Amino acid sequence: MKTIHFTKAEGAQNDFVIVDDRAGELPDEERSRFAALSSHRRKGVGSDGAIYIDTSDTHDFAMAFYNPDGSAGSMCGNGGRCAALFAVQNGIADREMRFTVLDRSYHARVDGNTVQLSFPPPLELRPAVTIDCDGEPCTVDYVDNGAPHIVVFADALPASLRAPLADLDMNHVGLLLRHHPHFAPRGGNVNILERQDAGVIAIRTFEKGVEGETEACGTGALASGMIAHLRAGAAPPVALHTHGGDILRIHFTPSDAPSDDPRHYADDLMLEGPAHLVFDGCMVVTAPNTAPDTRTAED
Repeated sequence: MKTIHFTKAEGAQNDFVIVDDRAGELPDEERSRFAALSSHRRKGVGSDGAIYIDTSDTHDFAMAFYNPDGSAGSMCGNGGRCAALFAVQNGIADREMRFTVLDRSYHARVDGNTVQLSFPPPLELRPAVTIDCDGEPCTVDYVDNGAPHIVVFADALPASLRAPLADLDMNHVGLLLRHHPHFAPRGGNVNILERQDAGVIAIRTFEKGVEGETEACGTGALASGMIAHLRAGAAPPVALHTHGGDILRIHFTPSDAPSDDPRHYADDLMLEGPAHLVFDGCMVVTAPNTAPDTRTAED
């Protein structure tokens, strides 16, 4: 058995377990196993994924993210904001810091429980991708900003899938688009948007790796903020009302490049929102060939 100490954190109700592994005590297979066990909401801590804090020779730290199914994840925006808050409150970094995820560099700033996380421009922006959805054409936008995202407004869905955002069957729509052959083999996270009053955009996200809807998704909000600007003319900062009820803001300074060009979002691209460290605890994890003992205890 191994006892792993963790911190439970949430950023706009996107929740994570964070493990400080700067000592390098957890190999990949143990990280994967802990992520899967700890994320279980009945047998474990309950989370949308596990975050590991590693050392870095060039930055304040490195962050590694694992999905609830145990797979190594891509960039996680709200996870990165929670990691930044964890780093400040544990003396790993100052209020302004730099860290890496999958060899990409990120800058964060912590002001109380508001965390701003800067991003490089998206790796790819594919506008107006027309695919078949249940036998009907559907036009979506695709953004890779360190994580792959499919974005579409609810009123642009095919008639057989269309509904007000609050009533939308996210499991059905999410699974249909997340596993669509056009985006194979990687697949994508699915973000459905709806215009609200005062220029706010409501968002619901189905996340791969979680294989279900989450209360928020940072990189999904980032991708959706860019698409809301492209499709609905939303001016930065774009305010996104998450399924959990929080507000995430997407900042950028539009460049002279067309709005369907990643370079349009290259300047001052940033995700801003709330984050909290909820509690510290420890989890007893048994060897793989024994029945899992996933008791948790608050420190």
